[in-house]
Amino acid sequence: DLTVPCDDGNGKIITLSRGMACALLTTAGTPVKFSNGTLSLQNMHTKADGAGVIPHPSDGGWYYVSNSEASSSGGGAGTIRFDATGGVIGYDRTLTGTTRNCGGGRTYWNTWVTCEENGSSGFCYEVDPYTGYTSLVKNVLQGGNYESFAYDDADPDVDARFFTTEDSSNGALIRYTPHPNAFASNNSYDILKTDNGSYEYLVLNSIDGTFSWSPKLVDGESSANALFPNSEGIDVHNRILNFVSKVNKELFTLDLAAGTWSVTTTLSGAFDLQPDQLGRIIGDSEILYFCEDGGGNADIHGRDSTGQYFTIVRGDGYNTETTGLAFSPDNKFMYMAFQANSNVYSFWREDGLPFNGVVAYTKYHAT
Repeated sequence: DLTVPCDDGNGKIITLSRGMACALLTTAGTPVKFSNGTLSLQNMHTKADGAGVIPHPSDGGWYYVSNSEASSSGGGAGTIRFDATGGVIGYDRTLTGTTRNCGGGRTYWNTWVTCEENGSSGFCYEVDPYTGYTSLVKNVLQGGNYESFAYDDADPDVDARFFTTEDSSNGALIRYTPHPNAFASNNSYDILKTDNGSYEYLVLNSIDGTFSWSPKLVDGESSANALFPNSEGIDVHNRILNFVSKVNKELFTLDLAAGTWSVTTTLSGAFDLQPDQLGRIIGDSEILYFCEDGGGNADIHGRDSTGQYFTIVRGDGYNTETTGLAFSPDNKFMYMAFQANSNVYSFWREDGLPFNGVVAYTKYHAT
């Protein structure tokens, strides 16, 4: 049940499910306070948006890479550095000079791809918070209003494929397959920047519930316009691809192996849960966690394997988008941001046990 108040010290109070606690980590335009009491040299970026957690390769810590949706080349991404206990030990602006970096997604070699939602001019960039590497990548063929990114590295026919959504009325869902040479160098950075990859676009068959991939952009745009305009978040897990149409408030589920698809609504009223239900949810590895789309209900929700929705964080003190939902590598910390002030929060269970579940890089739409 949602009974636990969490006061951020700045006049904002959010409500948590019983057994959870939280702390405010950042505020836009101010230094980030580290666990030892010192402050970052750089101020927290504005308009925090999509984010992901990248593990440090050797010391047990991790990075929270957060996009900035600021306009006019003021966007990019910033990275909060955590030690192995979850303490904040660093912050820096990892990518600068880009515009309206909205969504994105992780790669399977542990970097972050951040996408510009910038009209007809947006592109995507790869960011490695460990090495500082950044590069324009080739998962999209031309400028667009791009949103989110996901990968499938379990396709038996190729090394990997990559998917990107576009938030426009006819924004096609793009499937990018790198050229085989991209995998030959044994340098993971080459996978998304080697030339001569192929681009295909999702076409849904509404008659028989199957789908195909067309090499023609116009086919993908026509299908998007008719069935899934303004696609946003996307997630691939165990060869099941989920993505959301913002306008239609629908969640599309594609079985990449079977070539079939289904659609359900993302409209659901929030409700409180009994403690025993909360325990089952926390222990269920098939839970998908969602962020709120914005407005008066700025919350974190989930959906279980039966399709039931639930709420674990209610943003009572906020009237803005919730975004940047991610878990630490050990699943003991959950992170999310209220966008307006770039207020990134850390959440944890008071019993010290991990959260279990899968983050769905999609948005929940309250009624």
